[in-house]
Amino acid sequence: MNFLVVAPNKEEADSASAVFKMLWQGTNILTSTCCQEALSILEKCRPDFLLLNLAVPSGDWLDLIRDVRLFSSIPLVVVSNDANESTMVRSFELGADDYFIKPYKPLELVLRTKAIIRRASGVNEGESLVVGLLRLHALLHRVYVGDKEVSLTPTENNILRHMMENVGHIVTYSSLAQQVWGDDYPDASATLKVYIKRLRQKLGDDSKRPSMILNETGLGYRLVKPVMLPA
Repeated sequence: MNFLVVAPNKEEADSASAVFKMLWQGTNILTSTCCQEALSILEKCRPDFLLLNLAVPSGDWLDLIRDVRLFSSIPLVVVSNDANESTMVRSFELGADDYFIKPYKPLELVLRTKAIIRRASGVNEGESLVVGLLRLHALLHRVYVGDKEVSLTPTENNILRHMMENVGHIVTYSSLAQQVWGDDYPDASATLKVYIKRLRQKLGDDSKRPSMILNETGLGYRLVKPVMLPA
């Protein structure tokens, strides 16, 4: 298992690397302190996981998430000192699969990372789901809305897949958290809200008046079979 840890300085890169070396045997960890170098490593080495260990995600570091998502669906996690909700939301919107606020529990970081990687790679080749005008190729992290192709992050892919497998039924916050991270955890509903917002944007579903992914207040969400393309 090959990891890439990116941080503004060597100390932060090494501290995050140490967590995985201690708790996840067999990991080969590359590090970088430069955005351009990180992109080059991603293209040449094709690691299995990307961790951004940042004091405050901003500027070039947030742009790195966007740039990675232009060509890769690699599982990507941000670890940061910044507990500002807007920063967390922005990271998710750009394509992060999870966001940890320091200080974090090392074992929780490793377990949730394992869950993200497992779900990103555990789909049988060629498997696809069709619900109305939605067609999901889970292995490729691609969904089609009619003829329009949309790229998904691994976490978005897992959320949509779970909802498509339960179309017409309420999917609870807890079951979605189990599907994505392998366990429920405090504030999962708030984190899922960000992902659902992003999914709606990608699918063309109006967040203010959704017709595809509906809110079920206090419970979770329900996917309605789309029979007409979004306006």
